[in-house]
Amino acid sequence: MVAYDYKRGEPREKLHKNQARTEGDCIDCHQCVQVCPTGIDIRNGAQQMECTNCTACIDACNSIMDLVKLPQGLIRHASENGIANGTKFGLTGRVKALSGGLLLLLAVLTGMLVSRANVEATVLRTPGQLYQKTDHGTITNLYNISVVNKTNRRYPITLRILEPAQGQISLIGTNGLKLPAQGITEGVFFAELPRKALHRTNQKIRIGLFSGGELISETSTKFLGPSQ
Repeated sequence: MVAYDYKRGEPREKLHKNQARTEGDCIDCHQCVQVCPTGIDIRNGAQQMECTNCTACIDACNSIMDLVKLPQGLIRHASENGIANGTKFGLTGRVKALSGGLLLLLAVLTGMLVSRANVEATVLRTPGQLYQKTDHGTITNLYNISVVNKTNRRYPITLRILEPAQGQISLIGTNGLKLPAQGITEGVFFAELPRKALHRTNQKIRIGLFSGGELISETSTKFLGPSQ
């Protein structure tokens, strides 16, 4: 915390020219009080509720110490024990453990930022809808899709079934999705698979999002079909 070194500074006394100084290093100039935004005197104790730890008093005191040719640090970041016992800051086991935990969190955050996708899609089966059989022997499911764009680039989106490869997608009400920059677009589509591509009643399918022929994202969902 921001603290006043009372052992070094007391007793306070104004600085007089051509006088041998026997008092503490604090010359009672009140500059630390003048610059404090809350008007407190840091010399009355570090743990004052009004202290915002802005360190303006540190800068003011250091500039005065330079003028009177005394060492800086009369007001500084320190602990109460450090001032009372005259000990300097050291890397204790607790500090090392907390620093290691912080570095680990930073590494995880950096990894998440680097690996995050620019475009993310969520595909859900339309509630209350079962599979449908078509006249040419395929099975269809109805889905809702929501696509989020995290970039400043606009994307025209087309959807394709990546797995199984025999499937196809038909958008309802539009020929394609247009994804705005830093925006969201939604749509409804039918996923259609041949009966022979279904190996279970609740099968996982992979759906790719393409823009200009380039795969920019992919997601997966469940496809319902008749029992074998």
